[in-house]
Amino acid sequence: MAQATLPVMIGIAASAGGLEAITQLVKNLPAQAKASYVIAQHMSPTHKSLLCALIGRETELPVIELTQEDRVPLPDTIYITPPNCDVVLDGGKLGLRDSGGPPGTPQPVADRLFKSLADECGDRCVGVVLSGTGSDGSAGIRAMRDCGGVTIAQEVGTAKYEGMPASAIHTGCIDLTLPPDMIGQQLTRILANPRDLADLQSLASASSKLQDLYHILLSRTGVDFRDYKETTINRRIARRMVALGIDSYEAYVAHCRDNDSEVDALYKDMMISVTRFFRDQTQFNHLAQVIAAMVKDRAGRPLRVWVAGCATGEEAYSIAILFAEALGGIEWLTKDRVQIFATDIDTKALEVARRGLYPLSAANDVPRAYVETYLHVGGDTVEVHKQLRSVVLFSRHNIIQDPPFINIDLISLRNLLIYFGASLQEKVLSRMAYALVPDGKIFLGTSETVGAMHGHFETLSLPDRLYSKRGLRQSSARLPSSFLPLPIASRDMPQPARTQVKPRGSEMFDALSRVLAPNGFIATRDSEIIRIIGDISHVTELNESSALLRLSTKILKSDLRAEAASLITLCLRSRSMRSGLWHSIAGPGFDQTRLTCYPLLAENEGEDHVLFAVETRAAHTRTPATPDISDQDRMQYVRQIEDEIASTREALQQTIEELQTSNEELQSVNEEMQATNEELQATNEELETSNEELQATNEELITVNEEMQINATELQQLMIELDAILRATPYPTLVVDPALQIRHASAVALSYFGISQLPQSGIPLSACRSVEGLPHLVPQVSECFRHQENRSVPFSEGDVEKTLRFTPIFKGLPPENIGVIVSVI
Repeated sequence: MAQATLPVMIGIAASAGGLEAITQLVKNLPAQAKASYVIAQHMSPTHKSLLCALIGRETELPVIELTQEDRVPLPDTIYITPPNCDVVLDGGKLGLRDSGGPPGTPQPVADRLFKSLADECGDRCVGVVLSGTGSDGSAGIRAMRDCGGVTIAQEVGTAKYEGMPASAIHTGCIDLTLPPDMIGQQLTRILANPRDLADLQSLASASSKLQDLYHILLSRTGVDFRDYKETTINRRIARRMVALGIDSYEAYVAHCRDNDSEVDALYKDMMISVTRFFRDQTQFNHLAQVIAAMVKDRAGRPLRVWVAGCATGEEAYSIAILFAEALGGIEWLTKDRVQIFATDIDTKALEVARRGLYPLSAANDVPRAYVETYLHVGGDTVEVHKQLRSVVLFSRHNIIQDPPFINIDLISLRNLLIYFGASLQEKVLSRMAYALVPDGKIFLGTSETVGAMHGHFETLSLPDRLYSKRGLRQSSARLPSSFLPLPIASRDMPQPARTQVKPRGSEMFDALSRVLAPNGFIATRDSEIIRIIGDISHVTELNESSALLRLSTKILKSDLRAEAASLITLCLRSRSMRSGLWHSIAGPGFDQTRLTCYPLLAENEGEDHVLFAVETRAAHTRTPATPDISDQDRMQYVRQIEDEIASTREALQQTIEELQTSNEELQSVNEEMQATNEELQATNEELETSNEELQATNEELITVNEEMQINATELQQLMIELDAILRATPYPTLVVDPALQIRHASAVALSYFGISQLPQSGIPLSACRSVEGLPHLVPQVSECFRHQENRSVPFSEGDVEKTLRFTPIFKGLPPENIGVIVSVI
């Protein structure tokens, strides 16, 4: 079929997180764009796909699942590729094909679809890459671009998994980056004028004026600073502008475009590699206790530690010292007992860390008891013990873009989150939760907390910023979004396969929990549900008030909701089991339900939890008694009881409503307090950031001061040497500056020219005493300055023939005449 008879073909590639993106896209597709849409969504080959039905609910366009029979694509129709096969456009027809890739390749393969559309349709094709892991679609995008087609990628910030769109963007062949809903909304404009996308490209640009610099830095260094705090970025940019004498931001951006060296300097300025040994000593003292407990319970396996953002390595070596102490000495610190991975994106800082050589002043931060054992002091430097260096592996690693390490027992993530925005902090902490083993520890800086990730971490010591990954969750943290790295990211460290080995104690706890609560859940003291056991769907409800970002007891039905909060308090306070009332909540085989709460008390400093069992029963049918009273009395008694019950119910309902009102008011106050706390936390982070920047500036000033002291010492030595030369020379010698001021004079010259005293500011050359036969000095010296060359003037002093010599003094390149030496020989 000729290209002209086919509708415009739009290939859509997606993988993990793609359903959400596809849904947003198809909701906004135009009704009559005269285009056919072919969706290649990676799916499991062993499960029936529901994609056709799910997409059909979101759009008025026909949605058709392709079959083994090839079909001619119709305009304004969406075609879904079934699992376990690829889709191509061949001879003007859409057809399914067996996979030609290696086993395990996700299907359908988007590259194969895009290449077939490029071959068949030429410039009448569009390629769209949505959320997903890996790099499928990138090769096909190049083929589409080569044939003149339009290429679009989902904006990375809106993708649940950024691997596929980021990989496509890094090919350099993407025309537009837009959110999925905007792709659908703007499709008519894209198809109407596919060669002029300038207006649409402006829609995709973010409002922040820093975007140009972000892109320049990303292109040059491979590091994306978009989610860093703008206040920090602005300060570093202002610092560079002041250093260069540039007044406007636009001029600085233009300067960066033309000077790679300035981009490197800005990037170096962004990397505030400020650290020291045992920074915040009190926190490290508590960490030493935690490490001692970890060593005691290690069960013969190596302990794995990750120091993220290690800078020049002092913190990594500090932690290695604590492990050596816990193991019993430096000789027990070996790789089969402890493995420490220290990472950073600053390669120059990593070079310093690998050498393990620091200024002598660094020893002041190390406790005196450790200095002799773990450091070698020599001259003006200290060197870290070889055994410490042997267990610490330094590597370049970007915690935002590169895959996290796994099976980690302790993570040190100190003074790094303060530079990130809230969304990036949550993303990084999600990766840390994935990397940690159950009950693994994370060590943060003094101004940092786990914030919104409290559901993944429990507090061990808030003042010391020590947290533990919650071990009661049903499974380890889900693989964070954007797990796969960008193609340009460096990964020079092998990643072992992730293995989950449940401790025997964990298996016993699971078994006991299911005996006590076949159907139930585990909650924190704050009513946050961290694990669900069995089926509790009959006691939960989802509505506008219960649809929260965190799973809590607010999802329980109204009769159980308030009771659950009370049971948590009573259970933990009494440290014993508590049961609630039976409620008329029906389900299969029962019509009454109640909650029973068991305390799960933490040893040492961990958080307490509770185990809720959802118990059910069939209500017993009661046979009414028949006392010896008349019918009239019985009716009157019943009415009286009913009135009392109604009155009690009304009073109870009023009390409940008042309690709920008070609770809502308290909740409102609590939310305001939380907002205030977050603002204070942000302010504290800003102050910590400013402190680190000031410390970095202070270190630079110290370096400059040391250089100036060295220069002053050298200058003083030169002055001493000059003075010695002038004292020793047998000839009258003067040093004259361009202002014709005598700056230096030999001892012989002082008496020869009648100079009684030579002040530091000098004296005019004309003040010299006239000597018989000696030419006048002022015009002679002026002539030497003018011609900048050596001159000799003979003269007679009585019967003695002498020579007056003038020698110019030069400095720098190009040479600058800074003085003349006048000698009488």
